[in-house]
Amino acid sequence: MLSRIAIASAFVLGMAAPALADSSSCSEPYPPTAIDGNTATADQMKAAHNDVVNFIKSSDDYQSCLNADYTAQAQAAARSKDKKPLDPSIKATVDAKLEANQKEKEKVGAEFNTAVVAYKAKHP
Repeated sequence: MLSRIAIASAFVLGMAAPALADSSSCSEPYPPTAIDGNTATADQMKAAHNDVVNFIKSSDDYQSCLNADYTAQAQAAARSKDKKPLDPSIKATVDAKLEANQKEKEKVGAEFNTAVVAYKAKHP
């Protein structure tokens, strides 16, 4: 009887492993709306700057969380009784999320820098 329970438990846990990457506790931040430096006020530029800084900080935290979550999953898999390696699709999913967020950070920074250049051109 115990062996049946153990087999059933192992099966259920094995089926859940690929889903762990999708149920991560990491929250992806939303990028701020780009601002038009040609029409923005000084207060709007300051607020946009704060939004960009907060987004970049939140993105760094998100990326750290993804890496920590993946590391924890890999370590748990290595410690498991059967020492079965972590499903490679989990690493691919984490890498894709990291790359997408990094590109978004770069885009947000570039958009804000463009707005600053335009703002300074209008307000020498």
